[in-house]
Amino acid sequence: MSDVEAEHGPEMASVPEPEAEHEAETERVPEAEHEAEAERVPEAAPASTEAPPALARRLRLGRPPAHWLLALALGLLTVVMLARGHRDVGYARDEGVYFEASRSYAAWVAAVAEHPGRLGDRKLRDQHFKVNHEHPVLMKTLAGLSARWLAAPAVDPARPPAAPPSGMPEGAAMRLPAQLLAGLGVALLFLVGHAWGGMGAGLLAAGWFILLPRVAFHAGLHAFDVPIAVGVLVVALAYRAALRRRAWGIALGPLLGVAIAIKHNALFMGPLLALHYYLALAWARWRHGRSITRAQWLPLPLLSMAVLAPLVAWALWPWMWSDTVARLQEYLEFHRSHSWYNMELLGTNYNQPPMPVSYPALMTWATVPTALLLLSGVGLWLALRRDLRAPAPEGSATPRFGAPLPRGWSRLDGPWLLLLGLFPIALISLPSTPIFGGTKHWLTAYPFLALAAAVAWRELWDAVDLGPRRRVLAPVALALCLGPAAIATADGHPYNLSQYAPLVGGPRGAADLGLNRGFWGHAMHDLWPTLQQAPGPLYLHDLHELARQQYEREGRWPPQLRPGPVNRARSALLFHELHMAEEEQTIWESLDTTAPLQVLSLDDVPLTSLYETPPDDPHAVP
Repeated sequence: MSDVEAEHGPEMASVPEPEAEHEAETERVPEAEHEAEAERVPEAAPASTEAPPALARRLRLGRPPAHWLLALALGLLTVVMLARGHRDVGYARDEGVYFEASRSYAAWVAAVAEHPGRLGDRKLRDQHFKVNHEHPVLMKTLAGLSARWLAAPAVDPARPPAAPPSGMPEGAAMRLPAQLLAGLGVALLFLVGHAWGGMGAGLLAAGWFILLPRVAFHAGLHAFDVPIAVGVLVVALAYRAALRRRAWGIALGPLLGVAIAIKHNALFMGPLLALHYYLALAWARWRHGRSITRAQWLPLPLLSMAVLAPLVAWALWPWMWSDTVARLQEYLEFHRSHSWYNMELLGTNYNQPPMPVSYPALMTWATVPTALLLLSGVGLWLALRRDLRAPAPEGSATPRFGAPLPRGWSRLDGPWLLLLGLFPIALISLPSTPIFGGTKHWLTAYPFLALAAAVAWRELWDAVDLGPRRRVLAPVALALCLGPAAIATADGHPYNLSQYAPLVGGPRGAADLGLNRGFWGHAMHDLWPTLQQAPGPLYLHDLHELARQQYEREGRWPPQLRPGPVNRARSALLFHELHMAEEEQTIWESLDTTAPLQVLSLDDVPLTSLYETPPDDPHAVP
């Protein structure tokens, strides 16, 4: 028996055997209770043609849950690193809007908490939730409450305090809920990967996700992209458990409702999981010759998603409590016809459809280290091959309404990973899909690609017999797999939205290829010392005014540096993108200089330039 086979992980993450599914009848997410009995671990098959047995086991009561403690430590480390590191990450364009909305939503919660009778006051509710009502409110509400509890008071620019106020910067406090969810995602990926293939697989799955430069960047923002990636992961794992366990079938709907309240990506989960379920039924009928019972046609997990998820999502979105149908139509139409942003791809600027079908695949290759992508591809192939080759196991349990695919019925983990890992990328590949945020719009695929890499890790190690050398070589191999991502993330901080994979050549290679350098007007960190002395008015360019006001609320914005239009500016910011060339020429003409005072760069690739009118310029605006 291998060391990996001796590991015991959360039964939620159990993997079906290729020869016979020795899976627990009750599957649980990591927070569920653990039963005392454990399945027997079969010895590894002697023949090379036989795949290894299942690797996941139920936790035995009384056994020290060291990997659970490690999962907790990894999650907390993620939160701490994001909370500290993102103090250096500037406020992105969307964050400025979300900060304003968060304060408004939290004020409504405070008003209702003080006067519960006002819960049904539509005027009060609409007044507070009208701002940014085109997006669900859960993360913004949590951010606003976090700021109320943890943030320092706002600074009056006219009367700055003698000493820094106590408490977190308000923006940092608002970013904290998203960072906590990122920590949860890392812990879950470690636990599932550990259950599938031991310590190395768990660390690989967690690192595959959070060490990617783009994931690390978005994970620390007051935004919804990493939170919804974690929400989708939770829903997918709960669904997988719900196929075995009635309790999870009931919980699945509310969990999906919470995910929908984070971001609209979760709306695809119901259809995708239903497709996977009926594919599993069809496979059982065609490949294994099983009879499909009446209880299996419309089981509890699907009903829970169809009935409970919309109710929970509606309950968590007070804007939808009135004129629900009309506002839901407005919400769907907003995202169906979302405006296009400018995006550079291979030296061409796109701001109108159609976008190249290759865009998400090319950008995934350009931003995810190649070794990790190869592991994911191999893992998907191995998982699919396992499902295709697995014969019908003997001694299966009887399907029930609450457990439609019980022990002995394949849950088709290969298609599960493939569907959830590739659908977001395929969706963005459609030429009619708006492109308005780069890689962040298919981050929901990455947890499942990370788990696919964990499958490959387990299978590849089991395919070679290294004996005692494995204890030495496994950590080295893990470092080689995760090292490029970790180094790139450390090198690119706090500008990881502009970081690229080593095979591309990092930011320099991406610039040579004509790939987008950045967006959102966040790249400000190294400019702050110079801005303290810059003359106003300042042309903000792509820095959102609400983001500037957030800096001002925290006492970080120079009081003399009032914003102004470019034709009256004495200083100007320029965030470098291909379509901004005309903006740069306008700045040259207005400030009567072509030489920037300071250029903020990543590996010598310009990201942001600060211009200032020459002191002796007779055209300078007083």
